[in-house]
Amino acid sequence: MSQKPYRYSLSNGIFWLALFFLLSILPIAIAYSGTIPPKRLFLEELGVSLGFIGLALFGLQFIFSGRIKQIVPVFGTDNVVQFHKEIGIVAIVLTLCHPIMLLWSDWDYAAFYDPRENLPRASALVFATFGMLTLLYTSLWRVSSGLNYEWWRLLHGILGFGLVFVGVVHSIQVGHYLNSPLKVGLLILFFLPMVYFVFHTRIIRPWISRKNPFVIREVVPKKDDCYTLKLENNGSKKFSFEPGQFTWITIADTSFSMQQHPFSFSSSAASGLLEITAKRLGDFTKTWKYLKPGQTAFLEGPFGSFTLKDKPCFMVMGGIGVTPAISILKTLYDRKDDRKCILIYGNENWKKIPFRDELATLEKKLNLQLIHVLEEPNEGWEGEKGLISEELIRKYLPENCNEFDYYICGPAPMMDEAELTFRDSGVDWKNIYAERFDFV
Repeated sequence: MSQKPYRYSLSNGIFWLALFFLLSILPIAIAYSGTIPPKRLFLEELGVSLGFIGLALFGLQFIFSGRIKQIVPVFGTDNVVQFHKEIGIVAIVLTLCHPIMLLWSDWDYAAFYDPRENLPRASALVFATFGMLTLLYTSLWRVSSGLNYEWWRLLHGILGFGLVFVGVVHSIQVGHYLNSPLKVGLLILFFLPMVYFVFHTRIIRPWISRKNPFVIREVVPKKDDCYTLKLENNGSKKFSFEPGQFTWITIADTSFSMQQHPFSFSSSAASGLLEITAKRLGDFTKTWKYLKPGQTAFLEGPFGSFTLKDKPCFMVMGGIGVTPAISILKTLYDRKDDRKCILIYGNENWKKIPFRDELATLEKKLNLQLIHVLEEPNEGWEGEKGLISEELIRKYLPENCNEFDYYICGPAPMMDEAELTFRDSGVDWKNIYAERFDFV
């Protein structure tokens, strides 16, 4: 289950984006092929076109939410997730424009929402309209609205699948452009692979994972209310990963649980150990201190292109976001790799540094320059103070900047600052790796 380390490729990126664009307009191409009915008002035709594009984008969302390993390494997990969010919003806006423009051009289209005309049709369209608004609200404001992650994930999946189903059936029933069995068949064929991605993610993968359970052997408390889970593979299939990668973990008696969350490995990739460290922040991680040895866990992955390459490393990390860097540094030690590493590590104060002791040991054993940055330093502190800033990063940036690979993980403002600083300093974008775990 290992995954080769990837370096971002511009050609691969262009290929996937071009393919995405072509797929997003394919339903329109199907609709406008063959026999075309007489043209209607411009707003009507525009509304129909936007509806087809929105429907295609909704279907394509299943691909980006399916954690497909052929796509994620091309762009990086955080970029794929961000793209998924933004395209989802575009899909909702375009699809909502479909009824708005039709009603604007001719109010007679309101009959589609009239239960007296056709109750199943009206019910389905009302569901679709409010479903899209619900998707939009819960995706943008899930945390502030207090919606539990597991319930959000379930709601997100049901609404997404339901909207695509209603959209396809609605297009076929109206039949204005889908006026032949061939067109109907082609549209259904277009969406079938996307249905498969949902089935594969929700059914096939958990079914496979159930045969390879893991067991929690130890729960180790760390500084700053963090905990490390030490896991042992209790199945027959070997599990390996590259330093810096992450996994989706489920802690339950069944692999079909909706409680699945992403965490970086904090152990060496060369030691045979599996360790995951997290801070008690959300509903899921708040339960870690109560976990007991012997409990069952399931891992899916590994994922991520935030991996050790061949160059020296320049890392900017904040708080518990340091876990992939810990995995990288531990792996370098186990492999007896003496390449140059620079780690700028920001924390609130000295007492709240989760891996303080481990980093002190690694600093002595590796070719590692460790720069602690404390927001609230103790009296007498002589190191860097405040927040990680452009000025501070430039202070330690090597002159031969493109001979290094750059890794960023931590709070979003810090990551934005570091990424912009690297790019403004002339670092090639292909050498910059960022990992964001705020997926929702």
